[in-house]
Amino acid sequence: MQRAVVIGAGSAGCVVASRLADRYDVVLIEAGRPADAGAVGDAHDAVAHPQTWALPGQLTADRRWTAMPGRVVGGSSVVNGGYFVAPGESDLRDWHEAGGDAWEPSRVAAQLDEITTRWGVPLAPQTHPIAVAFTAAAEASGLDRGLLALRTTVADGVPRNIADELTPRGSLTVRSNCRVLRIEVDDGRAVAVDIADAEGERELITADEIVVCAGGFGTPRLLLASGIGPADQLRAAGVHPVADLPGVGAAFSDHPTVWVEWMPTPEFAATSARPEDAYGAFPVALQLSADGGPGEDLEILACTQPPDLEARAETRDSPFGVIVGLQRPRTRGTVAVASARLLAAPRIDYRYLEDARDRAALRTGVRAAAGMLRSAPFAGLVAGLVDLDDLTLRDDDLLDGWIRERLGSAAHTCGSAPMGVDDLAVVDGAGRVRGIAGLRVADASVLPRVPSRAPAAAAMLVGAIVADQM
Repeated sequence: MQRAVVIGAGSAGCVVASRLADRYDVVLIEAGRPADAGAVGDAHDAVAHPQTWALPGQLTADRRWTAMPGRVVGGSSVVNGGYFVAPGESDLRDWHEAGGDAWEPSRVAAQLDEITTRWGVPLAPQTHPIAVAFTAAAEASGLDRGLLALRTTVADGVPRNIADELTPRGSLTVRSNCRVLRIEVDDGRAVAVDIADAEGERELITADEIVVCAGGFGTPRLLLASGIGPADQLRAAGVHPVADLPGVGAAFSDHPTVWVEWMPTPEFAATSARPEDAYGAFPVALQLSADGGPGEDLEILACTQPPDLEARAETRDSPFGVIVGLQRPRTRGTVAVASARLLAAPRIDYRYLEDARDRAALRTGVRAAAGMLRSAPFAGLVAGLVDLDDLTLRDDDLLDGWIRERLGSAAHTCGSAPMGVDDLAVVDGAGRVRGIAGLRVADASVLPRVPSRAPAAAAMLVGAIVADQM
């Protein structure tokens, strides 16, 4: 039986590994620990939550950010917000155009139905007072066409781990706590991965097929470290180019986010935890166009729990909030090689807010969120907005400054190794890396742009569609 090495045991990698294990001898390599072994971090993990990476980057020229994707068997499915939503129609069209017949919308929808049924992802309850008020506020504004009742992967208050669904029919070995240093390429073919375990012991694992599922930042970092990427950039950093692929890390996109906080009324603050909390914090969202009408440029996400975990336990006297996300940003970020040193973190530059249309859209989203929170359906819940007054809401410049100070990112990085047929395409619709036999990418890196909705489901779809073509 041929051997397939899958790099990354996240939402995509676990799907790939389980689908290949009846046809290949699969070795699934994950830099993190099994989820139940990550509760106590060691010195190496001290810079971040034990189950996440801590990758420094720049959101804007003057705002730093630390990206924290999952570093655990199960990947970001273990540490994300848990909401699960089907891609939009425009996303399906984009993927079909870039990936060909395997990405035909009806075929993608069938794959999603299979994943949703197999994993048993239920709709989040819509009965929480915040969800009820949010829906009523959208309806009162005539925007209910954009409402999305969300599915959830949270059960008993904990995000479910996609690794628990690893039920292969054949051969699968999981190697956790191992870092892949580089992919070895011989005469145009990927032949092995060079790994190091937690003690630093090196090992070369040969393979007939290598599938990279290391995530929006991990995948381009590994490709660049292996000499696969923009040749001039690689040479300047002291890395020998193996394949000149200018699209690696050249134009990723993500969802810029702003947290709009509100204080609860005394009556609502006295409310204890509700049964709906067991299904996660995100039951419903509203999508809008950049001008505030129907569309998918923006998402306002209702959150039914305070952001502070300790504040959830007894009372609700800390701020709540809604998340305003720019779902169709025009700006693109870069992931660049920083050093020839193995395992060096890449340079990450999101370049958020560089486009005037993006800034205007976020202003629209914040104003819409504020309007909803001040509307009649929220009257019994919201005592007032936190640090967002009428003067700021009315003035574009003041609101731009307010947004810059609170800007974040949804951790939905896509497009850092895109599929397609243009000059920046890194892979085809089967995930095959251009010019290198035996090497594929099968995670959200291949999506040409970040979807209009959160990509947890999309990442699983990528894994399924690529694996089924091997």
